[in-house]
Amino acid sequence: MNSRWTLKDRREVFKDHVLRIEHRDFHYSRNEQTGTFTVLSMKDWAVIVPVTADNKLVLVRQFRVSTAEVTYEFPGGALETGEEPISGAGRELLEETGYEGGLSLLSKMRPNPAFMDNFCYVYLAENCVKTAGLNLDPFEDLEPFEVSFAQFDEMIMKGEIIHSITLAAYGAYKALKG
Repeated sequence: MNSRWTLKDRREVFKDHVLRIEHRDFHYSRNEQTGTFTVLSMKDWAVIVPVTADNKLVLVRQFRVSTAEVTYEFPGGALETGEEPISGAGRELLEETGYEGGLSLLSKMRPNPAFMDNFCYVYLAENCVKTAGLNLDPFEDLEPFEVSFAQFDEMIMKGEIIHSITLAAYGAYKALKG
């Protein structure tokens, strides 16, 4: 399938500290046409499924500017340039929740390969304990809290958890733990 697609040109149309937008021209040999596709390039992310020693999940309530809503999600964020994903996961967990735990990789996924080129690394943090206060970025507005697995499932069913990466991370966790 890859052999039918040939990259002809790529142009940066926007860049800031969060993302880069490119237009990429691909020739498709099956119909002998060339199309322009928009691609968002950004840093890779880490998201963490934190489970406490007493078997509760740690979530964050977070205000999201794009929708002007408060969402419920697992902690996570962008990896720094050159940062190992497991280190970034531990850093994000500690910064956003004050919790630490034993980290293991659950999944490496592409958030939306239709137009994004980054990866999201999903980590499980087991036996999490609160060891510090929050260390938030200047425009992060979030609050950590704990829920049981039954409460989490209920929040999904009620439509309270709508963040797709959180839902995918939970699916990876359930695939591992059953």
